[in-house]
Amino acid sequence: MRQRRRRKKKYVRQKIYVFAGVLLFFALIALIIPLRPKESAVEKRTLAKFPKPTLETVWNGEFFESMNTWYADTFPFRDWLISRNMKFRSAYGIQKTQIYGSMQVSADNTEEKKEKEKKVDTDAEPADKKQDKTLKDGTKQRAIEQIQEQFGAVYLAEDTAFSLFGFSQDVTDDYIEAVNALVNKVDEEEVKIYDMVVPISSGVYLDSKLQKDLGSNDQKEAVQYIYDRLDDKVTTVDVFAALENHNDEYLYFRSDHHWTALGAYYAYCEFMDIQDMKPTPIDSYETMTFDNFLGTMYSYCNQAPALGNNPDSVTAYIPLATNDMQFLDKNGTTMDYKVITDVSGWNSASKYNCFIGSDQPLAWIHNPKKSDGSSCLVVKESYGNAFVPFLVDHYEYVYVVDYRFYPKSLTELIAEKEIKNVLFLNNVMATSTDTLVPSLLALVNL
Repeated sequence: MRQRRRRKKKYVRQKIYVFAGVLLFFALIALIIPLRPKESAVEKRTLAKFPKPTLETVWNGEFFESMNTWYADTFPFRDWLISRNMKFRSAYGIQKTQIYGSMQVSADNTEEKKEKEKKVDTDAEPADKKQDKTLKDGTKQRAIEQIQEQFGAVYLAEDTAFSLFGFSQDVTDDYIEAVNALVNKVDEEEVKIYDMVVPISSGVYLDSKLQKDLGSNDQKEAVQYIYDRLDDKVTTVDVFAALENHNDEYLYFRSDHHWTALGAYYAYCEFMDIQDMKPTPIDSYETMTFDNFLGTMYSYCNQAPALGNNPDSVTAYIPLATNDMQFLDKNGTTMDYKVITDVSGWNSASKYNCFIGSDQPLAWIHNPKKSDGSSCLVVKESYGNAFVPFLVDHYEYVYVVDYRFYPKSLTELIAEKEIKNVLFLNNVMATSTDTLVPSLLALVNL
């Protein structure tokens, strides 16, 4: 009996030693600074940096909290460990559908809104205005923050992820105000304003009953709400029907929140039709295809094996007139680039960046085959990237502004470049996102 107890105690001690040894091993690995990642390719973000201690932050504990965040966020082999954890969890059983995250719908609660308004100091200058600055030449410039796109809750059905749409009337009203504000700042005889609100994949692929059951708001109603309230001088480009008519095709990525270039092509055809212009037949383009794409949804769904085992392919259509472009990067440097860039050697999370140099403050493309002064400016978030290449063949100049990063006045740019057409292009989620719309409003009002 005593021998059995001794053996049991010895076995328990051995387990404790092994467990402590494993913890010590991983702790020592984690302390090897060169192994700690600085960026996450899967999550497409810069990871937390080691905080600088100050007397105040050490005293109030903020330094230690930040250090804890840095330690966890930059743990060596973090992406690989998360991926292995998801595969291990998936072995517990077959899960054909899952919901990740929660709907972050800004309810239009009148009482809540009144309470917020009471707290606002009417004499105080708005936060975004406090950060604005005037350059030596008198040009106004707004401060830019790194704003990531959001997609709320995600519905994972077998090997496809769908963003669920949450409508916010207050934010959408601000989007409408931004578009209408530009109309009243330009000469309607000289500049034509267009607005295209693009549905996300759930609105095109999932039936309305399932969307409602999942808690997703009606995207058609949201788009119609916007179009009904835009100024009469704004020409709306309704692409919903065009996309629904092709919903048996590869219009949206399964592991990413963007549409494919094929989806963008059908929207481009609608834009051409409104302008009485003939779209380029899709079989006229040379293409480049980049396999093994795992996008934002893959990251958001914790690298779900259902997505990881079935990566997307990105097909890009090269403009006929030119594949050369330039852009002004976030540091203010002018770069020569390609409209469609070969990203075959890039990591699996970056394949969508093949379009127009990704998200830059300002880009421009000169078509050497035209000299008629025609021009088009696309004001967009990242959904516009796959759309812009199709415009190149139709204008002498195509300009692109990402309103999240462009610091100067949109009105001044239109006047300076003598732009004839302006297209606001946003996915429906962006028009209802309270971190994106204020940037558009600030850009128009600068």
